Amino acid sequence: MTDTPYTNEYLKFLKTLNKNKVDYLIIGAYATMIHTKEPRATKDMDTWIRQTEENVKKLSEALKEFTGEKIPTETIMRKNQKIEIKSETFKIEIWTSQEIMTFEQAWEKKKVESVTGFTINVISKEDLIKLKKHFNRPQDKMDLSLLDASKRK
Repeated sequence: MTDTPYTNEYLKFLKTLNKNKVDYLIIGAYATMIHTKEPRATKDMDTWIRQTEENVKKLSEALKEFTGEKIPTETIMRKNQKIEIKSETFKIEIWTSQEIMTFEQAWEKKKVESVTGFTINVISKEDLIKLKKHFNRPQDKMDLSLLDASKRK
């Protein structure tokens, strides 16, 4: 089990994705924390979903269950979507694509992590490093240093 600081809302969201059998990967800061076991300040949880009609239908149902609102599958199926769900206490970003790899490529190497009695799907450390190097924002550089330090442990 990881020491990553999940809020109740994030746990509920992940459980809802699992319940609806959505293919997803945790990416971004939470993935960095999972791989390094180091806490890191973040404003949101980033997830990446498989953008197929079947998976998007499952996601739409999961989002209706989680938020009470239905997001049309046509909206989620548009190219390069980022769906934001937020309140005063949390922000979740759901990505439908990444520029440098396909979901299927990342899915094959995913890490399955146990969190408070259930499992979550996390992008592999190798693929996370590729994404961080590609985007190369200040927070990505910080994450790369954490990921590099964790390789030396």
